[in-house]
Amino acid sequence: MQPLSISNSADFDIWARRKLSLYSLEAKERLLQPININVDQGFDSIQLIKLRQSIQDYNLVIYQIEGKIEIIPENINVMAGQLGLKTLDAHLCATEDLISVITDTSKDQSSNDHRNRYIPYSNKSLNWHTDGYYNPYHRRVRAVWLHCQQAASRGGENSFIDPEIAYILLRQENPGFIGALSHPEVMRIPANIENEKSIRGETASAVFQVCEDFTEMEMRFSQRKRNIIWRDDSITREALAFLNELLEQDSIWRTDFRLQAGQGVISNNTLHRRSAYEDDAGNQRVYIRARYYNRIQPN
Repeated sequence: MQPLSISNSADFDIWARRKLSLYSLEAKERLLQPININVDQGFDSIQLIKLRQSIQDYNLVIYQIEGKIEIIPENINVMAGQLGLKTLDAHLCATEDLISVITDTSKDQSSNDHRNRYIPYSNKSLNWHTDGYYNPYHRRVRAVWLHCQQAASRGGENSFIDPEIAYILLRQENPGFIGALSHPEVMRIPANIENEKSIRGETASAVFQVCEDFTEMEMRFSQRKRNIIWRDDSITREALAFLNELLEQDSIWRTDFRLQAGQGVISNNTLHRRSAYEDDAGNQRVYIRARYYNRIQPN
């Protein structure tokens, strides 16, 4: 059997029908049932099959740790290796082991922590985005591991949308939208300057990059109103308006999940957002995040 080609309309229709058919209410219920794993032993063969099947279908899988709630970098490194994830993103707020602790540092004004400048390290809501959308192409983030050590007292729900679904719905609405969002400079991110020093240079990229046989799709996107310069033409504006409307709809395509302590999400860097949250005294929301330059291997 010849592989499907995304440039062929008939092949695209076959792929799109299969992908959209995965979003029945029954299938979504299965997706929201976490896969139990034992972090001290790594994934067994059955767990790997389930994890990879969910990633293949949704570019996302939810898991639950058996017997405890914490996960340490050594656990993540072993299990990530089983999924083919090897190269971690050495970003500004990462620790020495290149794994981030995501918690509200905004109230600690005495600290010189870089994280105090960035919304993910506060209790504010985060708009739709993919991780590392500002990275240069050679350091693009292609997979993300997110683990909840401690949930917020209130709020902090995550929502996810598979980039492949966004691509399909945009292309079905108007193929020109895909052409516009595939322009190599449609999204420009100004340089990050801190204390008159350049932390990161200016970057420009496409929103969608897709290989011919559908086996890999990458999306770089942020709904931020500031610090993003979009290509200024009518078709790009229309495409972005359609995409933003899609992201705000309460639809079957969106997966909402409030992680509890000991649960996590592994994804091929899907679109995601976070609601605002509140912590009570003695209960601080703590997430662990690892970002990778390679995708989860299908087998």
